Amino acid sequence: MTRTHPNPKATPESRSFAKRSFLKLPVAIDAKRLVDEYNGIPADAWGVSHWDVHCSIDVLLLRGGTTGKADDFTTRAVANAPIVSQLPYIASLLAEEGAFGGAVYAFIFRTKPNGITRAHQDDHEAWETSLRIHMPIVTNDGAVLLSEGFAKHLCVGEAWTFDNQVQHSVVNGDEVRVHMIIDVLPNTKIETLLKNATFDPGVRDPERWALTGGLDASGRVLPLVFAGGEPLTIKEKKALGLKEDGFATRVTHIGKKGRLLGVALRPADIIVKVNGVDHSALSRTALDYIQFKHEPGETVTLSVLRGGRAMDVEVRLRPDYFFSPRARLEKLMRKVGIAAPGQRRSGY
Repeated sequence: MTRTHPNPKATPESRSFAKRSFLKLPVAIDAKRLVDEYNGIPADAWGVSHWDVHCSIDVLLLRGGTTGKADDFTTRAVANAPIVSQLPYIASLLAEEGAFGGAVYAFIFRTKPNGITRAHQDDHEAWETSLRIHMPIVTNDGAVLLSEGFAKHLCVGEAWTFDNQVQHSVVNGDEVRVHMIIDVLPNTKIETLLKNATFDPGVRDPERWALTGGLDASGRVLPLVFAGGEPLTIKEKKALGLKEDGFATRVTHIGKKGRLLGVALRPADIIVKVNGVDHSALSRTALDYIQFKHEPGETVTLSVLRGGRAMDVEVRLRPDYFFSPRARLEKLMRKVGIAAPGQRRSGY
């Protein structure tokens, strides 16, 4: 859910679980009850992800904090969200009496058709000590979970876990993909399930892995992400006369590399278009769209609202190696046919 660089704390020795991609847990999921309860969720209950890597995702928090902020997914003070009282089967899956021995965090991710989640690692310490379990609710043949370049399609009625401390991502097919996801702390029930789990490594999928930000065989380097942002709520968009499904991205901060570049954005700016494009099914925000659609060396024109005033801002995209001596060396080594030491991360 967060950054794409390694976390030194996330070593096999420090984890409570021996995580592996991918493990099918021997537990029966009542797919019909799960789908029926999902279909009854009110439209206004859904929110958007707090993390830019979730380009195409709507989120419903089931169990976590109560602040409405990102730390709801990491806080120790957790409780079921009010909507869980309307979802009895889902509530049973979260309970200590349930098959998994109780969830510490739980949520539903709904991915747009042809959407992606970029390659990233779940590196908060709260996620290192728990096991992440996926239960598909709605899926399609083109939907895959990727881990370190290997892809696995998960079917409705199944429960799977994987190593979320390594780089992983999602590529969706032509229809909506919906997964219920829970984090479970060590307990007798989940440990028994893990002992009897079925290992499936998935299949290598370099094309879709590269699509989500994993480094491909050509050594392609992704554009620099120079700022952070979050989408406006539908209510805020309506107040500004903007499209409900449009970018409308509020800049939250300018990154260190953005400051070095002298990017002419400011915190609180609202980006509404990128080169004239104001929405995309593949992007959560305008900054996501840049990452997905544009290349190093390009110049993009951002249409911005600043204090209610419309203006255009031009940004030249720089690759990671523009700033990193190590990355420049790796680029040179690839150019002359020498293997670079280790796999680089993508710039998040």
